[in-house]
Amino acid sequence: MSTVLIKHNSLMVRIVREFGAMIRGEVGKTLGGLPGAEDVISEIHFAVFMTLRKLGDDWTPSRLFVSKIVRNHLNDFLWQKRWDGKDLEEIKKRQAEQIIQREDMIAQVHTLTPAEFKVFRLLGLGLTNQEIADSLYISPLTVRTHVKKLHAKCDIKGRARLALTAYQVCYRELPESRAEGPASVDYNSGGYLQYGMFSPQTS
Repeated sequence: MSTVLIKHNSLMVRIVREFGAMIRGEVGKTLGGLPGAEDVISEIHFAVFMTLRKLGDDWTPSRLFVSKIVRNHLNDFLWQKRWDGKDLEEIKKRQAEQIIQREDMIAQVHTLTPAEFKVFRLLGLGLTNQEIADSLYISPLTVRTHVKKLHAKCDIKGRARLALTAYQVCYRELPESRAEGPASVDYNSGGYLQYGMFSPQTS
């Protein structure tokens, strides 16, 4: 496994171990029984992951810093709902629709080829095309081709949204009990992800 993947895997485990309970608690207090809370939790995990990745390895975030990321994300979520003028029932209805849409998208993941799936799950770690190319020993042009196909097959526009979706599909199932010690993920194999639920088609 390349150095960049080891660092990303370690950071993901660390976030779940150190901040997972706090993130889940903040979402629970803010959203209550709204459907789709698990999606919001995974979005916040991804936001924290991407923020800490950009800050580098030489800085250890305080709990207060991470809490501010969580609060900002939740405030953006609530502001958007208020701006839309939706009441509670409308919010619940929309969140339920989004869950169905995500399940439909997940069904499309099973149609990916092994090569496309390798790129898809590395997108979920926020890697650039060059980093994906280096990790899989392929050219950046090949990565771009796969990314275009992923947008089409998953019917998702925007790289950020595709990366978030990949994170949710491949890594959101990482349980906090699995984050107690070091872990490794075979990013190059064609089999099931250690932390995810899916493998690509083999035919």
